Amino acid sequence: MKKHTRFLGAYLLALLAVASIWHAWITPHFSKNEARADSPIRIGTNRALGTVVPYVANDLGLYKKQGLHAQIIDFNDVTTLMEAFSSGQIDVAMLGIAPSAIWQAKGVPLKVVASANGGGHVLMTRQGTGINSIGDLSGKKVATPKPGTVTDTLFRASLMRDIAHLDPDRDIQIVPNMAAADLSTVLFASREVDAAITWEPYASQAEAKYKDSVVLYDAAAEWRRSHPAEHDLYPVNVVIARQDLIDHHPDILRKFLSAHVAAIEFINAHPSEANQIIVNALHLDLAIVTAARKRIDFTSHVNIAASLTTLEWAHSLGYLKTMPQPSALFDLKYLPEESR
Repeated sequence: MKKHTRFLGAYLLALLAVASIWHAWITPHFSKNEARADSPIRIGTNRALGTVVPYVANDLGLYKKQGLHAQIIDFNDVTTLMEAFSSGQIDVAMLGIAPSAIWQAKGVPLKVVASANGGGHVLMTRQGTGINSIGDLSGKKVATPKPGTVTDTLFRASLMRDIAHLDPDRDIQIVPNMAAADLSTVLFASREVDAAITWEPYASQAEAKYKDSVVLYDAAAEWRRSHPAEHDLYPVNVVIARQDLIDHHPDILRKFLSAHVAAIEFINAHPSEANQIIVNALHLDLAIVTAARKRIDFTSHVNIAASLTTLEWAHSLGYLKTMPQPSALFDLKYLPEESR
């Protein structure tokens, strides 16, 4: 009997230990009643040029300078990232402005607290397709990424509907859900499509690798031409924060954003040194990073008006049922004042 009791006691202790570990794993580090200075701020991102700022900040020791222990977590796609974000496994994240608004509309408590980058999209074809302008895409097959992304909404709403006056659902054959690395492959290697909408650094990689590549539309160049007075390019990636982090640990968010701003300032002020950090983080050639940066910018400043224009593309396509109120989506008061 004593042996059975000892066994039962040990079993219950083991269950309690497992339950404790599970609770610690699923519970956000920054809860209402807990303010642990040694808890890591968990940053969700991916190894892409537009979301590379956390790697630069970490490499420069900027998080440590703010007294933060940063944990950068890589994700392969936005859906997986946002599922982790919604369940409290990450505290801040870098992703597109369109999916940020879409996920908030689904009920995920978040705010856009800073920008990460703008620009970078390129519509490409190859020689011999007979496509000389975006209007020539009528009846052609075009590869695009996952619906609802900034790239997808830019292509369908702005390029096809507003500029080329084509119906993306009827006038062209869209091949959706293509991974970034596969967009140039299906266009230039297997030749399964006639054109593809991609972004940096994949556009620069394609131009370097395939000599028959043709740029149909450089969104960054067109934005600069049509918005000469604006310093920043059109919004693409932003920084979102969980509402519980904002509500209960604004001091930690301010420190994180101070490091974010400092990293961007370094990227812009010291391009050669920053490019080498980016090369190491993304495992790219220096020539590719240098070329790609001509089509993107890094900025922490949020252009709300331009962001709403971007979101209007998503709304017009049905990805957003209603346009968000700026006060409901953006909370910029935790940025250093000069960056707002």
